[in-house]
Amino acid sequence: MELTSRTKDLPTRGVIEGLRAEGISDEDIGTALDFQEAQRRAGAPVFPLRVICGLEAAERRSGQLSQTRILAATPEPKRRKGGIHITRNPVWAQSVQTGSAEEAEFAAPLNARMRGRLVIAGKRVLKMGRVLARAARAGERTLTHDEEKLAGYTPSCQQILIELLDNEKYRKGWCIPSYEAIVGWTGLSRSTVYRSLRALANIGLIEWIRRFAYARDDDLGARSTQTSNLYRFRLPEWLAKLVGLFTPLPADDEERRADAARDHAGMLAGRAPSARLRRVPHEIMPQSAPFSSGVQRDCPDRGTGNTQECHGDLPPLHKDSFFAWVENGMGLVGQCAAP
Repeated sequence: MELTSRTKDLPTRGVIEGLRAEGISDEDIGTALDFQEAQRRAGAPVFPLRVICGLEAAERRSGQLSQTRILAATPEPKRRKGGIHITRNPVWAQSVQTGSAEEAEFAAPLNARMRGRLVIAGKRVLKMGRVLARAARAGERTLTHDEEKLAGYTPSCQQILIELLDNEKYRKGWCIPSYEAIVGWTGLSRSTVYRSLRALANIGLIEWIRRFAYARDDDLGARSTQTSNLYRFRLPEWLAKLVGLFTPLPADDEERRADAARDHAGMLAGRAPSARLRRVPHEIMPQSAPFSSGVQRDCPDRGTGNTQECHGDLPPLHKDSFFAWVENGMGLVGQCAAP
């Protein structure tokens, strides 16, 4: 009755009846009429009721946006950029907690030789990037994907790389500066620092992980706070070959590393169990290999006996069962001493 009193012309009443027949509620129809009235007062083109209610598409006109649905439109869900920690504070996706094993595993200290190679690589990439960018602007050549990465290497990238390497040397592999710290070191803007770090990552000279700090106190309770990233450095093989810094490994390098692993395993096998477990990874399989090779090193003749003296008055253990026990990761590894 109320809608009928608001519509004085018969065509509008017919449209309203048609909207009701197609399931549009009186509340939505009233909102559509108010929207039409607001368009008339503003001097804007008035959309038909069927367009406002989403039953028809609006015709595209010059200077007028095309609308397909105004009433009862479901907004697109907002895309999240990160996750929600258990403390309900937002943190970036795939962030690791400070002090965790994942953080310690990611940190990789450099030696002086590798640090110098990275500085030289950055200088040579900067020269090559300038030449490639000049040729691309002149239309002399079309850059490949890798060449586009090199062309994006700017003096700001080289400046930030040197500052990060100095920080890594001072902190012995734990390079965790914030954006504000890098801005203070270089005098660059925050946006330039962001673009330069992305360019370094695209080339492969640096990579990082996001971190968050977890704390709790009596006043605020448990909470998580996003903190600075942890950076590490590497020299990709393709880039080392391109700038003339690639050094192939010797033919006997693999054998040398295997000998070093056996020596280390032998050292572990000769230590007490408590001291031994502190010097191996936490995963079961990385534990089994050094211990097995260490016991084999200390027990070269497995046919002379079939028992081992064990600590803590434990019963003798057959050698074959010991190796199976180690490989399956059952119990504490390495209870047995050398025979």
